[in-house]
Amino acid sequence: MKTGYKKWIVFLSAGLLGILAALALTCAFSVRSVQGNSMEPAVTKGEHVIINKLAYFYDQPRQGDVVAFPCSVYSEDGEGSTLIRRVVATEGDQVEIEDGALYINGELFDRYASDPVYMETMEKVTIDKGNVFVLSDNRSAVLDSRDQAVGQLKISELIGKVCFK
Repeated sequence: MKTGYKKWIVFLSAGLLGILAALALTCAFSVRSVQGNSMEPAVTKGEHVIINKLAYFYDQPRQGDVVAFPCSVYSEDGEGSTLIRRVVATEGDQVEIEDGALYINGELFDRYASDPVYMETMEKVTIDKGNVFVLSDNRSAVLDSRDQAVGQLKISELIGKVCFK
């Protein structure tokens, strides 16, 4: 009889640990399906990405990170969707678009862009403390920090870092 009791304790403990592990994983990670083509070719429409929601709990976003954030305006991804964009500038950086080209701290920045695309002129802005400036890899998609609806993003607004696709 004691053996049966011990088995139940082991089964219940394993079940409880499994539930706790599942809860911990859902708090730390999120899986999203990409709806638009704004991040092609790095992330294509229909792919699933894993977002690390704890990535910026102790660390800061860096240039080149692909991040996810909520969007309350209508976009190719749908109204109220989660947008995925790339960090191109962090606090203190100066961003400018002149003659259709992007400049970060006065230097031409053409990394991560899928294809050369002419971009509307944007006056030089300095990224505020605790903020980031994000762009689509497909620069023809404009719902990113160039658009006033998005603008500079506070790090606290980021859902997390896209870590796997």
